[in-house]
Amino acid sequence: MEKPEAGAGKDWKNLGQLAGLKETGRHVLKLNGKQIALLNTEAGLFAINNRCPHEGYPLVEGTLNDSCTLACNWHGWAFDLKSGEALQGRDAVRTYPVERRGKDIWIDLTPVPNTVRAAKAFDEMDEAMAEHDYERIARSLCRLDQANVTYEDVAKRVISWSLSRFERGFGHAHAGLADWIDLAGDDDDLRLVAFLEAFGNFSWDALFSQPLELPAKAAPWGAKAFLKELEAMNSLAALGRVRGAFEAGLRFRDIKPAYLDFIFSHYAGFGHPAIYVTALERLSAKLGAEVEETLALQLAHYLCVAAREDLIPEFRGFADYLRVEPGSGPVPKAADLVGASVRQTMAVTASSLARPEALYEALLGASALNMLGFDLELQHAVKQPIARNIGWLDFTHAITFAEAVHTHASENAGYWQSGLMQMACFVGRNSAYVGEVDLAKWRVTDKRAFLAQQKAALFNMDEGEYIYGVHRLKMMCAVARLDRIVSEATSELVFAALNRYLHTRLRQRHPARAAYQARQSVLREG
Repeated sequence: MEKPEAGAGKDWKNLGQLAGLKETGRHVLKLNGKQIALLNTEAGLFAINNRCPHEGYPLVEGTLNDSCTLACNWHGWAFDLKSGEALQGRDAVRTYPVERRGKDIWIDLTPVPNTVRAAKAFDEMDEAMAEHDYERIARSLCRLDQANVTYEDVAKRVISWSLSRFERGFGHAHAGLADWIDLAGDDDDLRLVAFLEAFGNFSWDALFSQPLELPAKAAPWGAKAFLKELEAMNSLAALGRVRGAFEAGLRFRDIKPAYLDFIFSHYAGFGHPAIYVTALERLSAKLGAEVEETLALQLAHYLCVAAREDLIPEFRGFADYLRVEPGSGPVPKAADLVGASVRQTMAVTASSLARPEALYEALLGASALNMLGFDLELQHAVKQPIARNIGWLDFTHAITFAEAVHTHASENAGYWQSGLMQMACFVGRNSAYVGEVDLAKWRVTDKRAFLAQQKAALFNMDEGEYIYGVHRLKMMCAVARLDRIVSEATSELVFAALNRYLHTRLRQRHPARAAYQARQSVLREG
């Protein structure tokens, strides 16, 4: 039988009579690497992808619950045979136009346009992100890739999606995305893992966030006015200024000095603000200028809500040291700084601020020695005040922050003084939790091979909550970048510190301690 006239672009195929279909009501058609299930029901003839969109099991083995519903017997996902929509489960299955013409069966294999496939995959991606359905995020990414949508374009959408959903603004998910993109390079398999893990982090963080209030309208940009709003922790007003900057045609590079002036006038946010500026710039370079406004808004909001550690008693002297004349005394050795208090470390640092590069190496080396000496048993303490809680992430921040300091101070030497004093705060605050240092045990003899091995491990890590995985990522990437700018002696310490961090237990949950501290806290409430 000849094929009747069909619409333009249609790809009808004559399958013949398919005797098996008549006998069993089911038939699997294999064409061009695809499997299509044909189902002869009381409601008519239907054709769908044979592979369940959940985990790929054959739908032809499924159960016809009624004349138009097919359920996969492996996990119970059920589909409307007419539309392909999932009635139980999430992803739809593709359907194909099929009809009888005389004794023969014809099927239309016309490819679905990429625009249609992408639109559907984006809808699925949005649903998966809202539910933190990790495997569905992965499938959506693969379908978008098949529709010729780049992972970078998906990232732009995810960043925009996060704006109103992240109550704290810029965060670890953003910084992790920047590092994942860099680490994956051009390897297609690694890129899929990298973007999947990054988007999973965005999804997870959004689950636990309240909506972020955004300004109804823009306000004229002015650096002084912006700084005033940041100091007052007035997020809506600060974000209005950022909106005004971009409406006026400015880019982040134009308003970046105001951000950095604020960041380096405080010891705040546990070092994150300086790190996040570099992450924002790297994301802009990778994804394009169109993400800058959203990222700048999120970073400005974060600066408004970040903890102001320089206002608590332990670090209150920080502001005074920003106003002192840089000392020209001898630069201490890294080992001499280990064990010193915050006040002692800040005083020694201030005495040699006139030699910033050498002082930087000493403080970075001291932070690495602190990591090498971290008393791991302190992670497990139960009956102690909250102020004594300590873990690996308290130490890793000192290294990742140091890498950001070098980036910013190399561009503007005026940031050295604050950056070094903040590094001193990290060294001093962590020294109280340090025991013996065993450099020989953790020394890395082949740095290139070590980084390659640890990079491979990152792409299949199982570190529990995203916060712990992303810190491994950030720490490793920071150390790799530091290796290019510091002396061999300092690099040796930093690599050894990284080695110990990656290969010793990082405790994630503390049920007994949380219960004890909660009870003590509530008892003091009166």
